[in-house]
Amino acid sequence: MKKYIVLVVLAIALSFFLGTYLYKLDKINEELAFEVEYTTNKAENAINQAEEILQRTSSSEDKINPDTKIIEKVYYNDCNHIVQTEKQAPEEMVNETKDLFQAEYIGWEIQKFTNTEVVVYKEIYDFCDEHYCIKDNNGTITVYKLDKYGKEKELIEETDIQTQYLAEEDIEKLEEGIIVYNKAEVSKKLEDFE
Repeated sequence: MKKYIVLVVLAIALSFFLGTYLYKLDKINEELAFEVEYTTNKAENAINQAEEILQRTSSSEDKINPDTKIIEKVYYNDCNHIVQTEKQAPEEMVNETKDLFQAEYIGWEIQKFTNTEVVVYKEIYDFCDEHYCIKDNNGTITVYKLDKYGKEKELIEETDIQTQYLAEEDIEKLEEGIIVYNKAEVSKKLEDFE
């Protein structure tokens, strides 16, 4: 019977030690789980903060600076031409954001907005002011601006180019009038006749 009592005491002692060991092991596991969760949350917060900073710096608004080019494109529906003009940003527009710029360009579509270039577009139901007629006037070549009906509305330039020295085919075209679109084409045609 002594054996059984010793065995029971040993079993109780062993159970006590095993219970204490398992309890401490469970506490250690809980602490480790808490530590892992805390570290993970801390890392996630650091990542989120870094992403926010990155997003703020990458999404900083473009602003107009003194070197910004403003390109205005106007589409004229009556003649199907696009007239494009380019200018430097005026001093009063420097540091404007896209929203402020749009307030000044009401009715225009902003196609591009960077700190180096702004492109705006607008459609107009009208005839552009870039139609010319090159013709012979008393033996010299002259350039007229045309209205939307194709009629001469304004004398633009009287050249010194004499028509008598041109080929017969060119003289006939000039007597009828050569219709040209934009000033660059006028200059090119005049160079051809020189």
